[in-house]
Amino acid sequence: MVKVRFLMAFFLFAAMLTNAQESVITKSELPQTAQKFISAHFPNSTVDYVKMDKEILSTDYTVRFTDGTELEFDSNGEWTEVDGKRTAIPTEFIQKSILVHVKEKFPNTHIVKIEKGRFGKQEIKLSNGLELEFNSKGIFKRIDD
Repeated sequence: MVKVRFLMAFFLFAAMLTNAQESVITKSELPQTAQKFISAHFPNSTVDYVKMDKEILSTDYTVRFTDGTELEFDSNGEWTEVDGKRTAIPTEFIQKSILVHVKEKFPNTHIVKIEKGRFGKQEIKLSNGLELEFNSKGIFKRIDD
């Protein structure tokens, strides 16, 4: 009986892996929300490629610009990660309380990455290498080193 359950789980897992599809798409094939985000915050950036990662239960998108900056979006086109690869990223879309905290506590740095986690948690990476964690309301929780 244990072997049967193991085999069923194995084949289910294998089916899930084979069903996942990653493909290159155009910027115009992104959800409208993602397209608007790019236009608003990265108007002068040139897209290198756009990837769509289609899983069984979700679809995620990755946009890479020619300068190396990467954006990740969920199936609704909401950003989940903005990574400047050690270069400052635009901050207009970041919660004001987070920006105030960074400016007050780390005035000689800039934000190079932001990532949304579970339950709205946000992780910020600064140019000095520190990673800061904030809750969904933008309240500082801890330094994550």
